Amino acid sequence: MTVKCSIVDNMLVAEFDSTMFRWLRASLPRYRDIIQGRLDEYREYDWLCEQLSLPLPVTPLDSTMLRALRDNWGDPVDDDALRDWMEADLVSRLRDDAELVLSTLPAEGEQLLLHTAEQVEAWFWVLVNMRIAYGVEHGVLGPGCPPIDKHFDKTADWSDPLTPARFAVWWLHRVAESLRRVSGQPLPEYSCY
Repeated sequence: MTVKCSIVDNMLVAEFDSTMFRWLRASLPRYRDIIQGRLDEYREYDWLCEQLSLPLPVTPLDSTMLRALRDNWGDPVDDDALRDWMEADLVSRLRDDAELVLSTLPAEGEQLLLHTAEQVEAWFWVLVNMRIAYGVEHGVLGPGCPPIDKHFDKTADWSDPLTPARFAVWWLHRVAESLRRVSGQPLPEYSCY
């Protein structure tokens, strides 16, 4: 139930399980909309923002998913202005990656064709970031949560209401790792800069 990846004619081809690909098709636009919603809250509120044409957040970050990503990728800082700049860089990168992934998502079928290293990298990072955000939002990743490293099969305890969320987190990790491994390309540390 993960994904079958191969390289065909210098293109990465990924074939998904139909159920999980439908879940991914439904989840990706929601993920992108959460990111875009935060960007829509940004304003150019001082002369420096106006000069740089760089809007910054004017309200505290209240999205559990985005806060999890900010805390995972950003260095902890005490300066509110610096935190806002770092958030703006991260959220812009998240949106750019999500847009690229959505532009390559096939409208039908479960076969994904990635032609460039940029597409593979965007898919890898979107899957990693969706895993973190989804896992934290559903309470299966984070402090005090057991690691999700077991294989999910018919013996999984599907009566546990958290099992579907654990499965989705496990699946996102497996797909990201398959794309990375089959592409053979080294992926840089996640950076907004």
